Amino acid sequence: MTIDASKTVAASLNGWVREVHAEEVWGTVVTFDVRDETLDEGAQAAIAEAAAYLHQVDAWFSTYRMDTPITALRSGIATIDQMPAVVRDVLERCAIVRDLTHGVFDPWAVSGGIDPSGFVKGWAADVAADMIVARGYNNVAVNAAGDVTLRGYQSPDQPWIVGIRHPDDPMAVVRTVEALDCAVATSGEYERGKHILDPITGTTNVKLTSATVVGADGGIADALATALVIAGVDGVEWFTDLPHWSAYLIKDGNASFFGPAFEVVAHNATSTGSTS
Repeated sequence: MTIDASKTVAASLNGWVREVHAEEVWGTVVTFDVRDETLDEGAQAAIAEAAAYLHQVDAWFSTYRMDTPITALRSGIATIDQMPAVVRDVLERCAIVRDLTHGVFDPWAVSGGIDPSGFVKGWAADVAADMIVARGYNNVAVNAAGDVTLRGYQSPDQPWIVGIRHPDDPMAVVRTVEALDCAVATSGEYERGKHILDPITGTTNVKLTSATVVGADGGIADALATALVIAGVDGVEWFTDLPHWSAYLIKDGNASFFGPAFEVVAHNATSTGSTS
């Protein structure tokens, strides 16, 4: 289990009620939080359906299982044309991010063969949240171990508030962001040490302590957060064609940020400067 790199921040329900569920999947815990003025038993069913989908995602994309399509592709047993449509779609989207980052995010350059895990977690959180919304429950947070997808509100007229954890203290938040119908993804070397591989240099030398990306697509946010940790401020150019996206970068205790998500500072624990 990992400690969330970004998570929803506790706030008053202001008369609303909530249904919360934690699902063990992918070797971590994915948390569902559904809220509204009233909730019927259908909310539990909607969460259960979304949670079951995450296990199906594991059955498609796990590189630790021998029976998944992605393992068959990695081993050469199957070709891309033999992959399920969902796998082909995810790989096509990974290729878009690879081109956007000039190869800094490259699932085809990892050891052992193609591994889209750096995209899948955020993408799956989006799908799960949208499944619940499709069942009529519009206020949803899905936290996939730090890749958070938000839909609707956390309480009447109050957007979800997501905190970015301190690189050196899992219990501290260095910044919060108001999130409405978007994804917030954070990447860093908090617990596993130097595990992030630069596919261009083949080394684990990275330029940031952590990076948080806020945008409309959870898969892309997930991938860009990791790529930013590798590239550092050089990766800011990737956002030229993503004008409504935002990022928060931490390096050696100092933070920098850009984008509309960080323009509002009223609820922020730390707005600029040192995180120490």
